[in-house]
Amino acid sequence: MALAEWENGFHWPNGEHIAVVFNVSWETWPKTLGTARNNQRAGEVVAPDAKYGRWMMPIYEHAYAETGGVQRLLDVWSRHELKTSWYVDGLNVELYPELSKQAIADGHEFLVQGWDHSFLWEQTVAEQEDSLRRTYECMKSVLGYTPEGFSASAGSITPETFDIVEKLGMSYCCGFRNCDVPFIIKRKSGGSLVGMNSYAISDFNSYGFQDQDINAVLRQWRDFFDVLYDEGQRGRPQFLAYGTHPLLSHGFRTKPLEETIDYVKSKGNVWITTREEIAAYMRETFPDLTLDTFFPEAVAQDKWYGLSSGAGGEEAEAEALRYRIE
Repeated sequence: MALAEWENGFHWPNGEHIAVVFNVSWETWPKTLGTARNNQRAGEVVAPDAKYGRWMMPIYEHAYAETGGVQRLLDVWSRHELKTSWYVDGLNVELYPELSKQAIADGHEFLVQGWDHSFLWEQTVAEQEDSLRRTYECMKSVLGYTPEGFSASAGSITPETFDIVEKLGMSYCCGFRNCDVPFIIKRKSGGSLVGMNSYAISDFNSYGFQDQDINAVLRQWRDFFDVLYDEGQRGRPQFLAYGTHPLLSHGFRTKPLEETIDYVKSKGNVWITTREEIAAYMRETFPDLTLDTFFPEAVAQDKWYGLSSGAGGEEAEAEALRYRIE
């Protein structure tokens, strides 16, 4: 069955086939990194009986973000005249205020992620609220910047996340992985938030301890764009975000990124934008396009899994809350 045009009338401004965002995930991971208590990524641990309690290699790798990676990405974005969306921990702003100010001065957008890169599933509701609030207030006080969006570290959304985001006055949430389009999340308060995927493709998926061949990465990044671009041409406009991490922004990795940028920019009917601009567009133009208006299947999906996408109502909310352990 061939894909039909969106029945809800969704379209991008000026009839673009696809909206593309270049993302930066700038993170400070907890000090458990490299220790036996690290929950962040498999392999970056020492044995519980190690004679020295942390493995320095992954710590040095992460430290590359601020002594090479951020600077190189800022240069890439500047030369290609791109405004990008950054997932940022509060600690990054506190520890590296001058780098943070430079990114904001260059016109990039900061989203609240959390105080550090701890997963939300590790936190009580109070801890989660404190993490988001501290980060939000740090951006305002240090940078004079009011963030509009939130993105959960590693997509670790909880049932309480959106209440906290709404209380802080932010307008949209990222971290979903179950769709290629932005959508409206109706709130019990009568308000709404815009939901977006985080990204389905990133350097973190492609690199690390088992690096893929660079040419294979470039082909993967182009192929993903081509498929969504083709669907947009056929009346089903899509959204694609490319994820980058400063800790992985070594020169041999940013070269395929730059080739991808050139490839995307060579195509017509492409909206290269930021998440904040997409959220504003959705709220103004399509304030009622919930996920189930794109995919009716989202209702049953949300009820079964408790995805907190707003499609499944109270039944979905109850399913999500069932896993909360205080």
